[in-house]
Formats: sequence, structure tokens, C-alpha cells
Amino acid sequence: MLRSKWTSEGLVMEDVDPTPLPPGRVRVSVTACGICGSDLHVYSGRSGRQHDVVMGHEIVGTVMDGGPGLPDSLYAIEPLDACLNCKYCAAGATNTCPNMKFIGIDEPGGLAEFIDVPAHTLHPVPDTLSPMLASLVEPMACSYRGVALGRLKIESRVLVLGAGTIGLFAGLLARDRAAEVAITARHPQQVEAAKRLGLTPLGETEWEDWARDRQPDIVLETVGGAADTINDAIKAAQPEARIVILGIFTENSRVDGLMLVAKEVDIVGSSMYGVGVHGREFASTIDSLVRYSSEVGFMQTHQYPLTEITQAFDTALDKSTGAIKVTVFPK
Repeated sequence: MLRSKWTSEGLVMEDVDPTPLPPGRVRVSVTACGICGSDLHVYSGRSGRQHDVVMGHEIVGTVMDGGPGLPDSLYAIEPLDACLNCKYCAAGATNTCPNMKFIGIDEPGGLAEFIDVPAHTLHPVPDTLSPMLASLVEPMACSYRGVALGRLKIESRVLVLGAGTIGLFAGLLARDRAAEVAITARHPQQVEAAKRLGLTPLGETEWEDWARDRQPDIVLETVGGAADTINDAIKAAQPEARIVILGIFTENSRVDGLMLVAKEVDIVGSSMYGVGVHGREFASTIDSLVRYSSEVGFMQTHQYPLTEITQAFDTALDKSTGAIKVTVFPK
């Protein structure tokens, strides 16, 4: 069966015979898998991740083997393989488990025809969601947690930094909880997406004037990489605001400590998804995706078969293509 692998030579396709299924694991036939910004960090050489990894963690599929008693359904895979034994897992904070392995980085991911995953990572998806739409559960779950950690109020004015998939989902989820949501957008397709979602798009030189005028009490940072957006968030926020960091940074950030102290802002990190007031946030996100399914499909701009994986990554990396979310279909 085919799978892609990131090697020192780039992305390669390999044909492998599945090994015997370990106890507690389920073999899933991958139906769709999205390409994430963290995958692009690996592909572009900015993350420092090792080679010989099967990437892909925005995974949906059907059961091929294992998991006795599992219903015949489409499943979204929660890619956190936590130990379930430490004090963090016992408290429901599987996203901070020190022994956690992440599917698609530490274990083989979903840019393949099949994947073996722990049974507890499977979440059934309703028939109302297509496999392509269901592959949005994982990125939306990241935004779901970040917005929850923002503690929005009905009168909140929210600034989202970055209009990639995570930023757009964060803006959408904040839209119905706050008085006003603006989002910084670099590319034309991101500006158009923000408008379609009912958000106020801001150019890279416009957010400072907007923040000075609107005084946001919540700032959601979703850019990461090598950007200076933590300082941008502090600069934009009103005094005593709350800043949530969702972006994955590939370089250490220097924080303006004087401005941080002067404004007495709260800064909190948001790591993937854990347990919230409604239970496991990954599962709760499926319900949210059903609710917003008619609004978000346009974000899935490009689709490729697994055999064209390099083209898929190149398209996702080159925003001049109009790409927002690129989805791979292994079969």
C-alpha cells in the first residue's frame, strides 16, 4: 500500500506491506488528509524536524482492521497519542502529556493509503459531513480551544493575527461570541475568505490603526513561524487584555517586556485540543463543524491524489495559487 515519506531527498512515495496490527490499534483506510502549516514548516526546512517521517495529521477514514465493535462509520482521527497514565492525562490534559506522541510527526501520519492508530483516537463523524469536510475537524479543533481560552464576552472586540486556516476558523468561532472580529490577511484569497465569514479583513499595515481605534480586549495570534506577532499582539491589545498564542513558532521570539508589563496583559498558550467545559474538544469540534459546514467548504481550495503529493505541497506553500487548504485523497 502506498504512503508518502519525507526524506533527505524530499517527499517520496513508497509501497509497503502493512505489518501485523499491534494490540489496541486500529488500521484505518485514509479517505482524506489535509496539509497543515506545520507540515509546510517541515517541507520547507524551517522546523528542524528529522527525515523519514510520514506526515499528515488532519485525517479521516474508515476502519480496515481492529477495533472490534466499532460502528461502520467515517472517523476523524485525533492525532494525540497520549500515554493516558500520567497526572496530566488523568486530569484530561492529554495535550500536555509529557509522553505524548503526535501522529504525523512522531508516528506515521495520514498522507498514506492506511494508518495504524490507537483506538481511543477515533471519533465518529455524522453522515452529514463528507470526507473532505470532515478533514477540517483537526484544524478547527485547534481554533476551538484557542477561542475558548480567550474567554470572549458578548461585548469583546477581537483581533485575529493571521488568516490561514487556523486564523479563519478562530475568527469564525469568535464571530458568534463577540461584538466585533477583525483579522489580518496577507493574500487576496484570505481577504475574500474573511469577508465571506463575516469578519473585517485588515491589511498588514492596517491593523495598528484599527487596534488604536477599537482597543481589542482579545487578541488571537495564529501566525507563528519566524514572525514577530507576539509583540504585534501586545502592541495591539488594550491594557489588561487577553492574548492567546495558537501559532507554532520555528524560531525563538523576543518579547517586549516593557510593553508587556506596562499593559498588564495576560498571555496564554493554546496547545492543540484537550478537555473543555463540554468534554473532549476534538469531539465537540465535530458538532461545531456540522453547524458551520455550509460556510467553510470554500476554504478547501485544492485537492490532489496521493500520487501527486509533491504538487500538493508546492501548491499549499505557494499562496499565489490561491491556496487556503489543500486536501489529499489517498484513494
